[in-house]
Amino acid sequence: MTHSGPTARRKSKLFTRQELTLFVLHLIQINPAHGYEIIKTIEGYSMGAYIPSPGVIYPILTLIVEEGFATATDIEGGKKQFTMTSAGSEFLLLKRKEIRVIEEKMKTRVIENNPPPAPELIYAIENLKITVRAKSYNGEMTPEKYAKIIEYVNEATRKINEL
Repeated sequence: MTHSGPTARRKSKLFTRQELTLFVLHLIQINPAHGYEIIKTIEGYSMGAYIPSPGVIYPILTLIVEEGFATATDIEGGKKQFTMTSAGSEFLLLKRKEIRVIEEKMKTRVIENNPPPAPELIYAIENLKITVRAKSYNGEMTPEKYAKIIEYVNEATRKINEL
């Protein structure tokens, strides 16, 4: 399905294949993971602004293993966990600047796709945090009061999710 008209907005490609390969390798270095976890990590890191498809990620993982930068170990459920090799770590060490550029591109996309919340909302959240901290620091808190605050925050979270 194609969209056209004044409200249509084509999402441009965020990364080149080489950049995405470096970013995936960087993520594996931080935390060994299987393919789906890597996709979800990128989605979370970008706050939903970029979600690579399995058809993009799995060939990159195959390439990374073939190049000797990572190993693939069979784990439960027929999945493969990808772990950085020393060759991969050495390679990434040489690519630090490129990784910083990739992270900046991601940060820019996140900002473009996730405008800041209304100032009133930021104020309300900060007010809640300050109130809880003040009560904690002045010795007014008991386990019962902490439990009540947690109950209220969880209730507010549920109500917000229902909106």
